[in-house]
Amino acid sequence: MKSGIIETVPRAQIDQILYNAMAAVYQFDQQKVHLFGMTYQDSYLLYYLRRHSPVRMSDIAAELSVHISNASRAVDRLARRKLVSRSKDPGDKRNVLVTLEPDGEQLMKSSEDHSYERIRTGMQDFSVAELAAVMKAAANLSKILGVPALNGDAALGSAKKSVGIKRRRP
Repeated sequence: MKSGIIETVPRAQIDQILYNAMAAVYQFDQQKVHLFGMTYQDSYLLYYLRRHSPVRMSDIAAELSVHISNASRAVDRLARRKLVSRSKDPGDKRNVLVTLEPDGEQLMKSSEDHSYERIRTGMQDFSVAELAAVMKAAANLSKILGVPALNGDAALGSAKKSVGIKRRRP
């Protein structure tokens, strides 16, 4: 294993930083639930549909890395709120297509506006160096945590089209 400057940081400090980050994300997610009635999975699914709508239910299950019955329940939850709709695939009647509806698009915009303002306000007193460090860490979070990167980040110059984590099923 390659070592570097990170080796000079005590393990307990890294553990505390991870815990604090997880707690902050959890609390932020709970705010989203309270303000917009959306869990992280709901937000992620609406974001995915914004980029790929209409999408087959099986593709949603693969994107979320869940069984198709769990994907169907997630879609049902959003469909009850008229954020998404289902229809038969005209090319293959066995498939169900899920489409993002205008109310779903509007909810995503409101949620993103809230996130943007919260982050902008929270970082307004950061120095240029601090802002650059946070932006670099955020842009490299998947690498830092050793998880597959999301592929739809056009802002970072990625030419990839998918926004989700692709995992092989056992």
